[in-house]
Amino acid sequence: MFDILKGIDMQNRFLKRDKASALLNVKTWFRAVLILAPVAAILRTIALYTSFEPEIGYFNDSFFSTLVNWLTIIVPAFILCGFIFISKDADLPKKTPNNANSIFFSATFAGFILLADFAYKLVTLIGEGKLSYYKMVFSSSFRAENAYMLRVTSIIEIIGIASSLLAAACFFVRSAKDPKAKLSAWFGFFPIIRALVGIANIYFDMTVQMNHPSKLIIQFALISVMFYFLCEEREYVSDEHARPRRTFIAGLLAYFMAYVAGFSEIVGFFAGILSEGALFIEAFFCFVLSFYILARVNSFTGNSSAKPVEVVSETTSEEKIDE
Repeated sequence: MFDILKGIDMQNRFLKRDKASALLNVKTWFRAVLILAPVAAILRTIALYTSFEPEIGYFNDSFFSTLVNWLTIIVPAFILCGFIFISKDADLPKKTPNNANSIFFSATFAGFILLADFAYKLVTLIGEGKLSYYKMVFSSSFRAENAYMLRVTSIIEIIGIASSLLAAACFFVRSAKDPKAKLSAWFGFFPIIRALVGIANIYFDMTVQMNHPSKLIIQFALISVMFYFLCEEREYVSDEHARPRRTFIAGLLAYFMAYVAGFSEIVGFFAGILSEGALFIEAFFCFVLSFYILARVNSFTGNSSAKPVEVVSETTSEEKIDE
């Protein structure tokens, strides 16, 4: 009997040590990305100032441009290695705590920015007579050579306007300390749709080269943001679907790409180095969301003021039965 109790005690000690090690890995990954993101953003800004040629839309082959290219490959690869080094059994919150002030302020700020984005697009639509344009494009008598493409881009514009408003509502809902799960789940799809519309707007913008560096990094950032919000959405759909480790790693990747792309593109635009308005809007969208994502990811580490909630392992119920 004593041997059995001793064995159970030793097993519990090993389990606690493994969980402590997993939490240490979580903090290590978070702190590393927290340092690397602003460093990469500053280096890319320097590269824009020293190596970018606005006339042709490409970087010259220089030290800073090469360094930034490697950083935007190596750091995401390092973040994804978290799937190897961060245990599935780490004590991570099933739902990221919402009672941190940083989450409230960043979510509210994102909501107001998206609300402003909606208002700007709506005023532009009315002011430029786009309603008459849409009516003409979608009429059966419209027979322009590029009619199909014009209809596609018009649909994207309309969805973009609606998704900005509904995504703003999502962030206002999630800024609450105890957001309604069902309401958050329903509205949670709209930031994903808004990011998808941003990717489509950039892709179909034929005024910018397809392999323009700004176009590529912003699209990568928006894809990362989409993946993060898909993971976050699982938290609100059902506790059983929550995958905290996946959400944490997706959040780090989205924060890094959104911050690097957003910061450097905004500085480059106001410095007169970059002039593409559509790219600036999406870069600003990424930059704003990077602070919300950072606040949410920070709550996984126990560094925020948020109180911990229920924890969950990514080990499935079937695996537990097998054990």
